[in-house]
Amino acid sequence: MAAKTPGKGTSRTKKKAAKARKATAAAKAQPKAKVARVTKPAPTKKTARAKAAVPKAKGNAKAKAPAKAKAERARKGRAPAPKRSETRDTGRPPATRPQGAHVIPATVVRRADGADKIPVMELHWGDPISPQARVEGLIHRWVRRGDALLRKLADNGCGDYEYRADLRDGRFVWLGPDGRVSAESSAQVLCSWSRSTGVVAMGWADPLMKGASIARIDGMAAERDNVDEETAWQIAMEAAEASGAEYLYRVPTPHAWYFLALGKITFDPDRTSFTPSTPVGTVLKSLVETRQAIESRAEPADVLRHRIEGVGSALLQEASYTYRDSDWVSRLERTGRHLMSLATRLPRPTFTSVAAGQPAQEWLDREVIVELAQAIALLEDEWGAFA
Repeated sequence: MAAKTPGKGTSRTKKKAAKARKATAAAKAQPKAKVARVTKPAPTKKTARAKAAVPKAKGNAKAKAPAKAKAERARKGRAPAPKRSETRDTGRPPATRPQGAHVIPATVVRRADGADKIPVMELHWGDPISPQARVEGLIHRWVRRGDALLRKLADNGCGDYEYRADLRDGRFVWLGPDGRVSAESSAQVLCSWSRSTGVVAMGWADPLMKGASIARIDGMAAERDNVDEETAWQIAMEAAEASGAEYLYRVPTPHAWYFLALGKITFDPDRTSFTPSTPVGTVLKSLVETRQAIESRAEPADVLRHRIEGVGSALLQEASYTYRDSDWVSRLERTGRHLMSLATRLPRPTFTSVAAGQPAQEWLDREVIVELAQAIALLEDEWGAFA
């Protein structure tokens, strides 16, 4: 076999190999680029225990986890966790109110530019109403009812008519100028307030008014002491609201104010005439209470004088107003004047005595007490003959 001689193909191959060696040598001569490495921190005892506590997932554990959680919750009786759409805040209150929640009626808000009114509902979720707010709301409600009663009477031409009350029959009427009944309503006694003693007595606890009073109200005291006029009105409003009265009316009498619960008013009454009942019971009660106050010697002279003057002036007013044109006028006037005369016997501090430094006689002597008690007892015997 003849030996091969190097030709053109061989020389080309050698040239390519030389170029490849030069490129490799140039690449080795260039500096290598540094690559940043992230090194893991050395494991501590805490991370080691945490890794050991987490079991390794086997197979399709991620897909089975929700099913296992649901089964576990069902076994323990727990409700399933809410979905994300259910926990999203929609800006609306829940379907049911929590216990203790109350809704305040809508208030009307007017825009600054005087445009339409916008009703706004004020919601208070579970906030307790303060006692002061309850009292203010009670007063506002009954004041509005009183205004409504006056408007109704004025609209029917009875705004300036006189009223009469017959508690024995449970009638409350408004009389026209001709003496005929123009309006009528049912009436019951709520309570009475004595201006001289400051005592409020509920109707069911008053022996004289028990038959004409409202039923007993649970949780309300039968009698309260040291009550001023404002508190007496508040007690009457509470009783009127508890008894379901339509209106509240105050009637002054010789010895106390009586607060009445009125029903619906009719301007077409069945009975157009009105005859007041006898004032014997009212007069006897005022005389007995006055005599007992004098004999107890628990009140100073000034208080007793005001008490006797108040009863006397009230009887004179009854004679000229409620019982005018009746057979009781002369007897009421005589008793009222006699009481006014008895009140003048009580000592009254004068400017001269006070300027001279003389001590005022605050308490009555025994002789004066006996004299006043006997005089009032005679009036009781006189009125007791008609009882």
